[in-house]
Amino acid sequence: MANNYSNRAYEFTNEPKEKKTSSLKILVCGQLLGIIVFIIGFAAGLCIGIFVYNGNESKLAHTENCQNQRGTERLEIKQSEQPVITTVTNDIPSSINRGNETLNDKGEVKNKDSEHTPTSEDSDEQTCKRCVWRNPILPSSQPNLFAPLSAEEMTLVHRTLVDFKIVDVDHGQELTFKSNFIGTMFLHPPNKREALQYLDDDGKFPGRYATAVVIRGNIDQKDYMQYKIGPLEGKLPDVKVTQLLKNGEVPYESRPYDNVEIGEIIFSILADLDKISALLKDSFDINNVYEDVSIMPNGPYNDGSGRVSRFTIGLRGLGDKEFDFLNILPFTGRLSHIGQNTSDWFTYDFFYLNQGPFSNITELINVYNSGKLKYIKYPEGYKEYIIQETLPIRQVNSPVRPDSHYPGTSTYEPHGPRYTISGHVVNWMGWSFTVSTGQHRGPSIFDVRFKGERIIYENSLNEIALVYSADGSGQDNMVYLDSVYGLGEAKRAIPRVDCPFYASYLNSSGWNPRGLKASILPTFCIFEVNAQDPLWRHKGQDVEAGLNNNFLVARYPTQVGNYDYIIDFQFYLDGRVKTTASATGFIQGSFWNPSSDVQTPFGYKVANSLIGPIHDHTFGFKVDMDVAGKDNDFQLIHWKYGDVNRAMKNNKTDPSNYFFYNHTRFIEWDYVEKETGLKVDTENQKYWTIINRNKKNKNGVNRGYRIIPMTTSSQNLPDDYPRMQELSFTKYHCAITKQKDNEQYLKPLYFPVDNKLFNDTSPSQLYLEDMLDGESIANEDIVTWLSVGFLHIPTSEDVPMTIKVESGFTLKPFNFFDRTATFDIPALAVFNNTVYDNAPVPDMCVSEPYPIQH
Repeated sequence: MANNYSNRAYEFTNEPKEKKTSSLKILVCGQLLGIIVFIIGFAAGLCIGIFVYNGNESKLAHTENCQNQRGTERLEIKQSEQPVITTVTNDIPSSINRGNETLNDKGEVKNKDSEHTPTSEDSDEQTCKRCVWRNPILPSSQPNLFAPLSAEEMTLVHRTLVDFKIVDVDHGQELTFKSNFIGTMFLHPPNKREALQYLDDDGKFPGRYATAVVIRGNIDQKDYMQYKIGPLEGKLPDVKVTQLLKNGEVPYESRPYDNVEIGEIIFSILADLDKISALLKDSFDINNVYEDVSIMPNGPYNDGSGRVSRFTIGLRGLGDKEFDFLNILPFTGRLSHIGQNTSDWFTYDFFYLNQGPFSNITELINVYNSGKLKYIKYPEGYKEYIIQETLPIRQVNSPVRPDSHYPGTSTYEPHGPRYTISGHVVNWMGWSFTVSTGQHRGPSIFDVRFKGERIIYENSLNEIALVYSADGSGQDNMVYLDSVYGLGEAKRAIPRVDCPFYASYLNSSGWNPRGLKASILPTFCIFEVNAQDPLWRHKGQDVEAGLNNNFLVARYPTQVGNYDYIIDFQFYLDGRVKTTASATGFIQGSFWNPSSDVQTPFGYKVANSLIGPIHDHTFGFKVDMDVAGKDNDFQLIHWKYGDVNRAMKNNKTDPSNYFFYNHTRFIEWDYVEKETGLKVDTENQKYWTIINRNKKNKNGVNRGYRIIPMTTSSQNLPDDYPRMQELSFTKYHCAITKQKDNEQYLKPLYFPVDNKLFNDTSPSQLYLEDMLDGESIANEDIVTWLSVGFLHIPTSEDVPMTIKVESGFTLKPFNFFDRTATFDIPALAVFNNTVYDNAPVPDMCVSEPYPIQH
């Protein structure tokens, strides 16, 4: 065949027959060789492809795994690229010596003895290895004086009071008005002298004791009583019971709300409201009072005529298990709840849209039916509207804020916590302290030491007071003292909201009178904070130095009614202790009358039918400092201005000769010799200090600590305000008293009792005003009672939620040390091109949430 197929892979030509056999063999061999080469190439290519694919897949999986570790991969990659000393700049020459290390032009540390070129394996290991988690919980071998009551201790208290026939409610028995039952219980603090002997001088353990509040409704002289029970570490036969109040000192009708009564109060009011269902439906679109109405009792009061509570009603915008303080209706009344027979209770003094008082429900119904009642009408379906407006959820119909779907910045602990916890004792970076809580008073810290030296014996929240003003019957002059309702009855902390995911948790405790058991919940969280700023720093031509501002937080979030509170105890590397108190949650609303202005003397219109009534928040703390020992003085340092001769009146030479102006600032000192109360005075500024005249630093100056209140409000209510006895602690920002074990709190838990009516001139528990009786406090063990807070004029931005508002105080070293207290911590220090020190560099790792400690 003579055809040529030049475009094909092979060409065939006409040749002699004998050569055709040889050419065919060569062709076959070539084909076989080509096939073999192809197979080998294909196999090799396949192997390489699989290898590359698996490598990339492994890297992708590895990267994805890192990225899933709470957004830390981005942070860790940045850290892996950071030089060891990140603050070295071009101002410092390129070669800086530190032993066998130098800094190159990029500021990276290079070891001259053993250099290592990073590989991809090193990079993956550094970027994605898991952080070392060091369990901060250590075993506790002995009882702690100040820890909250345990479940076992509470059970022992209940068993003891039952055996002593003080309490007559045991398991399987119903709790009624005619019961003697434990309402609450909490740690009874030890005698301070005995505590210090045990803590400092190897003295005898003082024992742990409880205070139990017992409502004695099944005795002839019914009353509110408190008992001291203990020691709790012994066996039942060794436990003793001591009565803390006199019989009848707090009559039954003067007790705070108890667990039996509050439910009966709400049911009694709802039963009467059900009788005017037509009016409530016509006005407020209420179909069923038991499902749609929220009752807010305020009281109880005993003005001599008996036990009375004012009440306001509102719509339920938060479901049937929550009190709704926001959606208030213009309908109020009073309930007389004297005695134990609820059939004798009655409602009266009703007001509707400030019309009244109507003596009873019947009178109100008659006026309504006569057409003489001016009333307001909510549109049908209004309940659904207020639910949408009240629930704190994102507005799904509004656009999402740009980039808000990405997680925010996260913090991690590359080597685990730097603190340890043993029982309720926390240790961190030279600090040690005990965390505690009480069912009524809330959080506290005890035996606070820095570098082994006690600074604070006790720092504890005692009370939160709120005084409201509003143009509405039943809401005018409302006073809340939240310890009565239980500042220590906290719920579980909200993960990632109250505390970071890496926090550790400690339990608080309370007594459940209906379940006859302890309530133990992890509410107190402990965590370290990197403030992302310097605690101190300096940058000069030849000096570059600084220390990062890390501090430890012991945080206690809680909720009382509509408000949520966050109490922080913060411990700093320089010896400062900062205490903050924050408020958030819902405001308590008041009805806005459409005929009124949107700005009223009592607040602004903040929502469709609501005014945010003006009020204040005052946090009362007990701060018992022991500065270089327990015998201290309270010294005022006045910030003055005047001529030079006045400033240097004790100088024997004439200073005016060398002063440029005959004007200067100067300071003067004086001691507070007797118990008194102080207020912040911005016109006449002064330092508040607690000093030890008997102990001096190496400069010969008295060792001390300074009290620094944050910007705080002042009480403007006069002394003749009807509730001022209970609010007396709000009159001062700082009150100083001599330490006494029988003056443990700034006010009692129960409501004021006129002791003269009971011929009692020596009440068992005092209010702060009564403690300020002029005793000498010079060179004594003294206690400061600090009151801080803020005024609140609610605005539209407070609905539905109030953004956190904060107040507090700082306790700061004041000549307590010989020099800055942080120079025992590694920190960046570069001088004259030599690196003298540096802070530890964190490993690059991914972190996981720590388990909640129980």
